[in-house]
Amino acid sequence: MKSNSNRIAILVLLALLTISCEKDFLEVKNPNEITADVFFEDATQVEQAVNTLYNSIAGALRGDGDQSIFTQNARGGGSVVTAGAFQTQVNYFNFGSSPQDNDSDSFWNGAYTTIFRANTILENIEGADFGSDEATKQRLLAETYFFRGVSYFQLAHLYGAVPIVLNTPVTDADFNPPVAASFGEVWDQAIADLQLAKAGLPTADSAPEGRVTWGSATGFLGKTYLYRAGYLNEAASYALAAAEFQQIIDSGAYGLVANFRDNFTSENENNTESLYEFQYFFSNQETATQSRPFNSVPGIGFEIFLRPSPWLMNEMSLERTVADEFDPRYLEAVYFNEGLPLFGVPYNELGEGLSCDGGGAPDGSSDTEGGWWRKYLNVHLACPPELEGSSDPDNNERILRYADILLMHAEALVASGGDLTAALESVNVVRRRANLSDYADTATLLDEIKHQRAIEFAYENLRYFDLIRWGELESFVASNGTATQQANIGAKHKYFPIPVDEVTNNSNLEQSEPWR
Repeated sequence: MKSNSNRIAILVLLALLTISCEKDFLEVKNPNEITADVFFEDATQVEQAVNTLYNSIAGALRGDGDQSIFTQNARGGGSVVTAGAFQTQVNYFNFGSSPQDNDSDSFWNGAYTTIFRANTILENIEGADFGSDEATKQRLLAETYFFRGVSYFQLAHLYGAVPIVLNTPVTDADFNPPVAASFGEVWDQAIADLQLAKAGLPTADSAPEGRVTWGSATGFLGKTYLYRAGYLNEAASYALAAAEFQQIIDSGAYGLVANFRDNFTSENENNTESLYEFQYFFSNQETATQSRPFNSVPGIGFEIFLRPSPWLMNEMSLERTVADEFDPRYLEAVYFNEGLPLFGVPYNELGEGLSCDGGGAPDGSSDTEGGWWRKYLNVHLACPPELEGSSDPDNNERILRYADILLMHAEALVASGGDLTAALESVNVVRRRANLSDYADTATLLDEIKHQRAIEFAYENLRYFDLIRWGELESFVASNGTATQQANIGAKHKYFPIPVDEVTNNSNLEQSEPWR
């Protein structure tokens, strides 16, 4: 909700549309000549407005490009900064940044941009002529509630008590909304919106490819209950989360893909494991990486900021498969000595960067310890890498996977005192895909769930927030962090600071107490 940006009319909402997608349903004509009072005339125009939510939600969930992917992955213990990291990134990694550094502002801006757009749609949709197509109207309403609900979910666990804005601003008071009376109210709003979305969205088999579905909403609703239980210490929400995840499992609409890597390649987008993913098309990318430019060895991406941490690599190597091999998730997530070749070249034969002619480790030294990120990398290209075809590579980013549903289901059952046999089965479905033997010890099942989450979702923007909702961030840093991290970590890092510009522009908004 940037307070000043909320003064912008619906004209600008549409005119500033910047969609980087190749999917037909997101292709929108330039609306610069359109004014607010005539735009929402029919189903086509309403759908065009809803399509803008598919773009702006990326800001709420992923922030501002690479920097905010860094923000979500730097502090969870799975990564370490490299010599190529900027000083502001090093400060963030070390828990030494301040509100003035603006590290996390883009999440706030993306969430409130989406909320503003959603509110505009909800206020105008009733005046549009849908003819006899009531089904399309209800679907678009449900999609709008989904994106607003996800935005409030993000605000609730990233910032805590924030303003709840349900109308487009008109008066001065509207432009200076107060924060919610309690943290719980923000979670309540996310849940209410996601419940409306769940009730109105079609199932995956009847929805256009790439659009959100009943599974998307049900998965995020369960995730919201689960996070609420951890962030607010509300044990009753665990059972509510388990019930939502159980509905997804019982639907039979989703399953794990046989090959773990199929979750991270452009050839296997929108597969049966995906409940929601960004529909990406990279029109300006010039390297052979897919999705994250720094997500690779030097010489492929334009900057390298994070490497897999020794802790993560040790965690991934703790258990071998029933065939006495590395866990396939380790091999696909991290590029390391003794791991899979990259572009047909073993790790220790790469020179400085991607030279493919020998001469040491990818960082230019003779040290082959450690590794680089492999996940989301187009690993089947030749060495040196070349773009395939006439266009740059595209690769959707998977936001919510069925593997996450299964592990959250198991966690919610354990935490709520539910059916431990069902919890074991959910964990073992994930383990079997990795060719691991079944797990049978219910006494240590929660520890196993946490271990599996670290391996399954390495570098997928989840672990930092897992540690926070488990109440384990400070203890993990105390045991595994750097000396500087240990000196700086504190209770205030449960939430991000409110953007300084928001505090300045909104007379009813103050910085969060720990960050003042």
